[in-house]
Amino acid sequence: MIEKTLLKHFKVLLLNLSLLLSSGSVFAQNKKPTDNVDYDLSRLALPSETKNIGKSAGSVYYSPSIKGKVLIPVHFWGYFQRPGLHFVPVETSLLEGISYAGGPNPQARIDNVKLMRKGDKGGFDNKFYDLEKGGNNEAALKTLRPGDMVFVEKDYWQEDRAYYTGLIGVVATVLSSILLYREVKKNR
Repeated sequence: MIEKTLLKHFKVLLLNLSLLLSSGSVFAQNKKPTDNVDYDLSRLALPSETKNIGKSAGSVYYSPSIKGKVLIPVHFWGYFQRPGLHFVPVETSLLEGISYAGGPNPQARIDNVKLMRKGDKGGFDNKFYDLEKGGNNEAALKTLRPGDMVFVEKDYWQEDRAYYTGLIGVVATVLSSILLYREVKKNR
């Protein structure tokens, strides 16, 4: 009886060990030389810790499709489809993070995306990215860190375009009326 129990536990242990060794990502992390980032473990979250976030939790987002990855909190402010606090996987790039936030709003000014990160001396380091033509290598390779803030401003030209179009129409009508009046007066 004891031998069967020990044999069963040994088989389970052997299976777990073989699974652990077969997943090379545990032992071989493809780290970039510039990625020596120290993460504050109190700011990280596992998917199991986010299960209590309700479906209508306001502006806190967690994707249930992310399984088995450590998540970091990143703030997406401004004109995104889903602005707010998002829990994204570690090693998420800026472009991937923007995609997690639903992408930019049609009114977003994506030629001036601001990434705000806490600096070494307590302030914030601001870096700007132009994503107008799909981004560049720098934006695709920039890795988000816990507590980062990504901000996209509103493009006021989109909003003001209707106003200016109407104004130009009124001015054109007034000018054509004046020219028509002069022609009629001249031909009398």
